[in-house]
Amino acid sequence: MNIKRKNSPKSVLSEFDLLGNNETALTKAFAFVIGKERKALSEFLNFINIGTRITSSRFREIEIKIEYTRNEGRTDIEIEFGNEFHIIIEAKVRKNRIRQQRTQYLNSFNREAKTKILCFVTQERDSNKQIADDVEIINTSWLDITELYDHKKFIDNELVSKFLKFVSKNYRMNEQKEVLIQDLSIEEELVRYKKHSIYRRDQTYGTPLYFAPYFTRNANQEEGEGIAYLSKILGVLTLVPNEIENFETDLLRFKKDPIVVKNWIDGVKYKSENISENLTYYFLEEPVRLNSNLMKDGGKEKGRGKNWIAAMIPKNRCVTFNEFVKRMNNNVPQQRI
Repeated sequence: MNIKRKNSPKSVLSEFDLLGNNETALTKAFAFVIGKERKALSEFLNFINIGTRITSSRFREIEIKIEYTRNEGRTDIEIEFGNEFHIIIEAKVRKNRIRQQRTQYLNSFNREAKTKILCFVTQERDSNKQIADDVEIINTSWLDITELYDHKKFIDNELVSKFLKFVSKNYRMNEQKEVLIQDLSIEEELVRYKKHSIYRRDQTYGTPLYFAPYFTRNANQEEGEGIAYLSKILGVLTLVPNEIENFETDLLRFKKDPIVVKNWIDGVKYKSENISENLTYYFLEEPVRLNSNLMKDGGKEKGRGKNWIAAMIPKNRCVTFNEFVKRMNNNVPQQRI
């Protein structure tokens, strides 16, 4: 691992990057965040319906362990607060071995704990809940957890921000928000997309599977108004533009093609000499041209744009791939027989 590149003022890595990028690394990173940040722990506990208010004094009494070995096996994360609650978290980037683990750890809980929760965190969204004996079994996803912290209350929390960057950079989640659609009209951003296969925006987190820019009427593009292209998102990085060369290894992981990576680096640098704040960059596959442009829902009736787009496209507007394909099919002119 290259900790600091030659001629760079400092390393761009965080403490999380030293963990690697496997499922164990993600588990350890999450445990570290909730063990360091009281508000981050409180947010997670509220999410799994533990309403205990986590004051500073209570936080001192809470114990968080990772890779704890028991007779039943080794648990990924355990959170315990006396006899108030005992949580065992089994975290998987992929959904594996979960059926066996649903019953494997039932005897591992503190019998005196008022609340016992076995929480499975996987790559896929799954909101199912079960009760086995007096243990509540909860299924959630890494996407749901990262969305807990992609919130204005954590925007100034340096550690949480580092964690979200680490997740976005190293893990692609199977999420329902599959296609990101955003207006594109500023000339330099049109160049960045068309010439360099990059979409740039203010700092955000999460990794949709595809990006579909909506060329506005004011953009005056030869393709006309609407969604003319669909681009697969190969990777996402949040960085200060002049640091992009320090991320060359990450870019090569997104696409093992030095020519593409060089073009991406040039695209990040394009008209960015005076920018000193973090921005989020989506690095894209070569765009696919649609047969005909997809448009926003017109009219003024209530409910227009449901599952799609209408009027001003909101920040982070994502639609399912199924909806996108349905719109494409409805947009194909019918041939006469």
